[in-house]
Amino acid sequence: MRNPVLRKQTKSIGNDDGFSKAVEIVVTPGIFAAFGWLMDKSFGSGPWLAFSFGLVAFLTKIAAEWCRYSGRMANIEADMRSERDPTKIDLLAPEEIYDALPTGVTLNAEIHEDENGSGGEAK
Repeated sequence: MRNPVLRKQTKSIGNDDGFSKAVEIVVTPGIFAAFGWLMDKSFGSGPWLAFSFGLVAFLTKIAAEWCRYSGRMANIEADMRSERDPTKIDLLAPEEIYDALPTGVTLNAEIHEDENGSGGEAK
């Protein structure tokens, strides 16, 4: 049995997944456009099949990625709702604030001079 540290990750890393999706969105329409170009060349019809095949492949890939994304987000939101305590409204616990002043400190900032004129103390 392999060491658990050496096992492959079961979850995909966001950057790698995003890069592979971007490459698929670019390469797939390119392959379809190349196939359409070959068909245009054999039929002598101009670039219309190449453009059409590439556009259809691009729009299909975008629609498929949007459906996958929407499904993943719906699952994540459902998990978040199921794990949340229904009695709490906020996700974070309220922060308790200790607002009492230390002993001997007042908020009165008036400074009175001593009788000998050496400054003063706050009262």
